[in-house]
Amino acid sequence: MKNLFILLFVGCIFLTTKAQNLSVPYYGIKVGYNHSSFNFTQYNYLFFGLETPTEGYAKPSQIANSGIKAGLFIDVKISKRWHISPTVSFSQFGAENTLNQQWDNTYDGDTIRTNGFKRETFSMDYITLDPLFEYRPTDRITLNVGPSVSYLISNNLVRYVEEEGSERTVDALNSEIPGVNNIDVGLNIGTSFFITEHLDIDINAYIGMMEFENVDDGYQRTLKAFSISCGYIFN
Repeated sequence: MKNLFILLFVGCIFLTTKAQNLSVPYYGIKVGYNHSSFNFTQYNYLFFGLETPTEGYAKPSQIANSGIKAGLFIDVKISKRWHISPTVSFSQFGAENTLNQQWDNTYDGDTIRTNGFKRETFSMDYITLDPLFEYRPTDRITLNVGPSVSYLISNNLVRYVEEEGSERTVDALNSEIPGVNNIDVGLNIGTSFFITEHLDIDINAYIGMMEFENVDDGYQRTLKAFSISCGYIFN
């Protein structure tokens, strides 16, 4: 899957270079809101049952992260209806996951089962490259699709564990995310609405296709996000 997206990315760059011989490229900026969380692939029909839930592991509850996505783009017309628009962005991702837990033999000689929860707050910043193909059925609407490649520039995990109303400090964590992958690859699908010739509103869904981390904890995570941004084209 990773090699496929790298091939698509290289193809997009090649087409962009060729397209510059057909039309004058326009440059612009985008600023918007990024609403992100995790796909637990063993619970998600988008992954066609390729992963199955690990016995005894319940699906964590989630609260999505609110972040920003801002960057620069080039718009190149390659035919009457088709454009290609590579975008380089600073993108904030994250999520808060909570999972109920039980413990046996918390203390030596203790046979009482105790209950509590684990809450993990993930925060990640990426530099993202999105070479989007845009189909424009009208002058006001575009349909967008394309691969996405992101490089992780910073990350943090805060883990809070509580047992019977008291914090389990032995399990607490505030550090970089263990085993996190520096590269993320996925697919963008969205649409744009032009308010004026220069100003547009973009709505985009991102589906991550690579595992977020290399940790054997019974879960497979990929990133997902929904973003709304405002773009301005200079000419």
